[in-house]
Formats: sequence, structure tokens, C-alpha cells
Amino acid sequence: MSLGKITREEQHFFINTGQVFGVQSVQATINLPTLPLKYIGFTSGSYVSNGPKVAEFTISQFLITDDVFLQYTGDFGFDGYLLRSRTDFSKNYSFKSGYLTNYAVKCSVGAAIEVSTTINAYVDAGNLDTADIPSQITNSSSSFPLKIADPRSIEINIDEFNTNRVTSFDIGIACNRFPIYILGSGAPLDIRSQYPFDTSVKFQFEVDDYSGIKMSNFPCNRDVRNLSIQVKDFESSAVISNYEFKNMTKISEAYSSNVQGASTMSIEYRGFINR
Repeated sequence: MSLGKITREEQHFFINTGQVFGVQSVQATINLPTLPLKYIGFTSGSYVSNGPKVAEFTISQFLITDDVFLQYTGDFGFDGYLLRSRTDFSKNYSFKSGYLTNYAVKCSVGAAIEVSTTINAYVDAGNLDTADIPSQITNSSSSFPLKIADPRSIEINIDEFNTNRVTSFDIGIACNRFPIYILGSGAPLDIRSQYPFDTSVKFQFEVDDYSGIKMSNFPCNRDVRNLSIQVKDFESSAVISNYEFKNMTKISEAYSSNVQGASTMSIEYRGFINR
């Protein structure tokens, strides 16, 4: 008996018909809600469906060439296919009608920029029939114009950071979805987005002339700002991804000072994305 294994060279991830480059991991969980069927006189049990079926996929990607997931923080769903071969679709682990429920970006000095997403699939998931996978994948391009972002190629637009050195940022968007089911169908009739989407942006920086907030000023005098983060290719300066957030309120600060290094400040802004 031969014992084989699936290596990274045999894994290709696609959204619709385009390959996603820079993927670091794909984790999938399929939940099949069941209820034990019991009745008077029964001698052996069985299980029946007890709720809608939902699959959850968690995908992480280094930000290379473009951020394909950002566009799906809106109202649109998509299909995803994890394939062992671009020509033989029989060995796949995929999903149909997926909707982004969480989107996150993190960046820090000395590390690659990473995008993390959580996707809920409502129609089907797992080892799909080959007929359910688009044939255009076979002829899709396996090469791409390499654009690599790193902390040296990021522009942050907010007043405090003109003289205070940013060492990391984190972006989080919660995309709440509400599936609508009707009798006679196993799949939802519609997937509604529950706006507004809660949004968080966190920064950490080494303190120069930053003075901090005064707790008693809130909520009468809130610190509300528009934030902009632009990620570029570190060689050509071509824009890879652009993040803009309006009317973000500063809700927390964490100051740190010790004998081992520079004083640092961590701040968090929160706001909402409307339709």
C-alpha cells in the first residue's frame, strides 16, 4: 500500500474562473445540522436534517498583484474552487454561492502583508461534480504580473503619522449576511447584506509628538477622521489596493513605555460602511 500526500504544488485556488495568487491556506468546514429521530417502538436511531446547511471557508493570502477579496465586501457572491489539477476537476474541494462574512488585512514592519477572509457558502460545498466547475479554468492564465507590497510601499493619510513612525496596521470589516429560506428549497432564496458593516482600523506607532486623547472629552468632543491607506508595488509604485474609510471615530488608545525600546502607542478607529 502506497501512502501519498497532497503538496502545495498540487493546489490551485480559483474565484469564479480566475486563479488567486499568493494563497497561504484554505480551511473548510461543512456543517450539517441534524436531529436524532426518535419515536415509540424504535430500535435503531437515525438522523434527519434540522436546519439550513452552511459551509465555512477561511482563506489567507499574501497581498500579491491585487486584492481580489476586497470587491466582495459588498453585495455580490462568488464561487470558489480548490483544485489539484487545472485540467482534471474530479479532485476538488469547492463551494458555490459564497459570501464574504469577515475581511481583514494586517501589516507590520518585517512581515508580508496578509489578507484573511471568512466565507459562508449556502448552495453547495465539498467535492463538487466536475460539471459544476467552469471549463474556462483550463485555459485561464497561470502567470501574472508580479506586484509585491511590503511596509516600505504603503502610504497612510492621517495627520498624526506625519512625524510618528507607523509600525503596523490592521483593518477589519464584518460583512453581516442574512439568508432567506422558503419551504420547498434547500438553498436560500436570497442572501441579504445587513448594513451598515462594522469596520475597525488599528495602528501602532512609535511616539514622537503625539499627545493622546483626554478620556473625559468623550463623547462630546469625539475624534472623527477620514482614513486612507494605499498599498503599492515596492518596485514600480503601482497601486495594488486602496482602502478609504469615512467618519471613523477613535475609540481606544494603549500607551507603552519601557527601558527596552521606544515608547509606542496603539490606537483604534471604528466606523461603518453603508450601502
